[in-house]
Amino acid sequence: MTKWIGLCLLLLGFQSLMAESFLIRERISKDGNITTLAVEPTKKEVQQEVVLKNIQEFLSEHETSYEYNRDFYRERLVPENMLKPEHYYFLQNFDVSFLDLPHLEVRTIVEQGPVDNRINLPILAEGYTLAEKEKFFEDCKRISRDLFANKAFSSYLELFNVYAIFVASNESGVTDIQRKDTAFDLYRSPAGSKRGIIPGSSWAIDRAFRQAPGADYPIILVNDDYYGGLGGRYAITTRSLNSGSMVLRHELGHNFGNVGEEYDGGQVYSGANFSSSRNLNWPQWIEGQTKIFESKFLSGAYLWKNLNEGDIHVDIDFPGPSYIFDAKISSVGWDSPNDVKVELNGGPFPIKGVWTEDRSFFKPVNYYALNKGKNRFSFKENIHDGNNVFAFAMIYAHPRDIITSKHHVGGYSVFDNYQRKRGYRPTFDTCLMRDMRSNQFCSVDQENMWKRFLSKISILDEYKVTKKRNGQYLVQVNAALNRHGKISMQGIDENNKVVFTEKFMNQFIVPDTIKEVRFSFTTSEVRKYDSNFVKSIRIQ
Repeated sequence: MTKWIGLCLLLLGFQSLMAESFLIRERISKDGNITTLAVEPTKKEVQQEVVLKNIQEFLSEHETSYEYNRDFYRERLVPENMLKPEHYYFLQNFDVSFLDLPHLEVRTIVEQGPVDNRINLPILAEGYTLAEKEKFFEDCKRISRDLFANKAFSSYLELFNVYAIFVASNESGVTDIQRKDTAFDLYRSPAGSKRGIIPGSSWAIDRAFRQAPGADYPIILVNDDYYGGLGGRYAITTRSLNSGSMVLRHELGHNFGNVGEEYDGGQVYSGANFSSSRNLNWPQWIEGQTKIFESKFLSGAYLWKNLNEGDIHVDIDFPGPSYIFDAKISSVGWDSPNDVKVELNGGPFPIKGVWTEDRSFFKPVNYYALNKGKNRFSFKENIHDGNNVFAFAMIYAHPRDIITSKHHVGGYSVFDNYQRKRGYRPTFDTCLMRDMRSNQFCSVDQENMWKRFLSKISILDEYKVTKKRNGQYLVQVNAALNRHGKISMQGIDENNKVVFTEKFMNQFIVPDTIKEVRFSFTTSEVRKYDSNFVKSIRIQ
């Protein structure tokens, strides 16, 4: 078989194709059929297959309401000896260079290190005209600052490069109720809503992303001032000052961590932040006795209705005084507390959140018990401006002893879009994978992303070992991580014994009795380490 593949390579003219490995992008249908989307040579060395991504291709809010496929998207690095004949055929025959990218321009926004040893985020313009080119680049700078200035991603800044890719659209904005002539044909779904934004021409999008020096986690930035986005193959968000960065943090959380949802009412629950049983998958983060809280999901009213069409009433059956009440409410167009009346059993029901014309999310001011039995929540338009949309209300009964502290890790029930309990998440509502308004990940997600990132890059950028005349060795090292966590060094002799342990130094001398220097990265954000946190240098 190996000889036959080698013959194919020769016949197809790839005898001069020098690459350390190949990146294969593919779509996997629900019945297991695999479609190759791209095969690209890379400079990354691998000895065996490395799966970089394996995630639902399009991942968004309350997915049963959207008309898009449920395929999975996978990226993997393979050495040349693992390529199949169809991959060589794809390399030889598939060419999308004919797809036009008008007024293409690429700029570097954040540069922390070499492309081959960084997580590269390319941000692609959609719905920006040529006259709006500088607006796009300024939006990229602002969103990048927002990403790395808050707690969610600040620890990882040293690991990232960010590039902005401008391609001009003929019209400004995104297709919604009215069709727009944009570079990549993205559109809102459902039309008229502040929810999903779906990619159009994937071939053109992928060609555009290849113009950046690196494209590990592609981002599409849509020129629209309101909420919208998507996770999965691409992280899609808008330039909205209110919600753009918020959406991007959440969608990148999916893509970086290869995880599903933590909020209720979704479809995909998987990955490091989900446990299908009470035997939780994150014991290293649990302090003392494991506590699991069995909540009840009383209503998932996902209506998306304008209140000018009439009042909305949500009736629930509350289980009684051993539970406390909770709700998560979402809206569009509620730009002041006077716009709407939110009532419980005919009286005012105080909520807290951001009042904005854009999409928003609200919580109760207080948690308390309701009367056992029937209770009614009502949502009524108070100011009749025609722009007060009720998106959803998710209503819960939590056990009275539930711990709502931001730092507590345990097991908290999570429910799908059919209100069925699927398993458990790690925290109450600390994590931005559950609460869109949060600016931080839970400790489980934070640790998982460290593991995912360091499976792709090394803690060292480069090193050099030079033998001196006296038999000693000069070791020179540049680390990828200098500002967060710490790197320690150990000298290992020929008997595999640790001879010394020191803090990291960029340059040092070791005697000829040392055969290896081992560098280890540690951080308070990781409690369960693997081999990717260690890099060894052979001295002799």
